[in-house]
Amino acid sequence: MRSSLVLPLVFALCAGSAVAQPRIENLSAIAAEGRVSVRFELANAFTAGKTVQALQSGLPTSFTYVVEIFRDRPNWFDEGIARSRIEVIATFNSVTREYLLNYRRDRKLVRSETLTDLETLERRMTSVDEPNLFEIANRRPYKLKVRVKADFERAFLLYVVPWQISTHWRAARVTSPPEAKP
Repeated sequence: MRSSLVLPLVFALCAGSAVAQPRIENLSAIAAEGRVSVRFELANAFTAGKTVQALQSGLPTSFTYVVEIFRDRPNWFDEGIARSRIEVIATFNSVTREYLLNYRRDRKLVRSETLTDLETLERRMTSVDEPNLFEIANRRPYKLKVRVKADFERAFLLYVVPWQISTHWRAARVTSPPEAKP
């Protein structure tokens, strides 16, 4: 009798985990003239359908990216150098059928734009290209790494405790641009 109750529960849990989880992809960091440019994408952010449904119902929908640069020290604590917080917030206006997209870096508004196409909005919310995000001065780029995570949803544990749902950290080594050949 008990096995007949446990088997459907296990199947339901496995089926729920089959949905592709959001994750950071294509992370690259390039150092040039004492500054580091960072580029990455958030994959599978809109696959669940819950995000699009919330957005089109008029709720402000946001993705918050935490980007850190640090000196990687094997077998010891990493040396943190700088941290930046990038927020991408979208709101749907049901009267004009337009999306308002606000892009903030470290709590300061960088740009605001109006879009009419959902696909373009998804691409703008999940693709980040930040030129000259960090200053590294005279540090050697090959000793540095950049890591990124995305906070994309807020839930409540037991209907009381706020809980932030995030991706796993993704890290990449800082590289130098290839030298131009004359």
